[in-house]
Amino acid sequence: MLPNACRPSRRGWFVFVLPCLFALGCGGSDEPTRRSKEAKTDETKKPDEPKTPSDAKVRLLGALIPVGDGTNYFVKFVGPIEKIDANEKDFDAFLNSIRVPGEGGKPISWTVPAGWKEGPARQMRIITLQKGDGTPDLYLSDPFGGTPLMNVNRWIGEVGLKPVTEADLPGLSKEVTLGAAKAARVDFRGPGGKSGMGMGK
Repeated sequence: MLPNACRPSRRGWFVFVLPCLFALGCGGSDEPTRRSKEAKTDETKKPDEPKTPSDAKVRLLGALIPVGDGTNYFVKFVGPIEKIDANEKDFDAFLNSIRVPGEGGKPISWTVPAGWKEGPARQMRIITLQKGDGTPDLYLSDPFGGTPLMNVNRWIGEVGLKPVTEADLPGLSKEVTLGAAKAARVDFRGPGGKSGMGMGK
C-alpha cells in the first residue's frame, strides 16, 4: 500500500482526466464538423455552366449543307423561343425540301412552306422567307467557307452559350438526308447573346 503522501487522491485523478476527455471529445468532433461545412459550401457553389433550355429566351434552328469544296449553304431560323417553337415544323419542311444540286439544272432548289412567302432580296442570302405575323425570317444563305466548328460557335454565341470544341460537335448536330446531299441540323437555346457577323449567316 502506498503511503498517503504518494497516493494520488481521487480528486487529483478527476482534475487530470477530465480535461483530457474534453480535449479528445472536441478533437473527435471537430474534423466531421469541418468536413460538413466544406461539403455544404461545395453543394451551394454554382458551377459556371451554360444556361439550360428552361432559362432560354432565344432559340436557333440551323443547318449546314456542305457542297464539297469546303463551303456550306446555311439554313437559319433564330428569334424569340416561342416564335421558333411554333414554327419548327415549317423549318424542317423547308430544310427537307432542299436539293443540292437542285432540280432543273439549278445549283440548289427548295419548296416554300405553306403560309410563307418569298421576301425582298437580301445581301448574301439566296432566299428569305417571311410569314408576316412577327415571325423571324427563315432563310437560305449563299455558300460560305469556314470550318463546322467556327460556324457552330458563331451560332452558339448568338443564343448566349459558351463556345464548344471539336470533340463536342458530333453530339450537337443531327444528320439530315437531302437527296444526294447531307445536312447537319442544329438546335441551340439560350438567354441571348451577340448577333451574327452581318453576313446573313
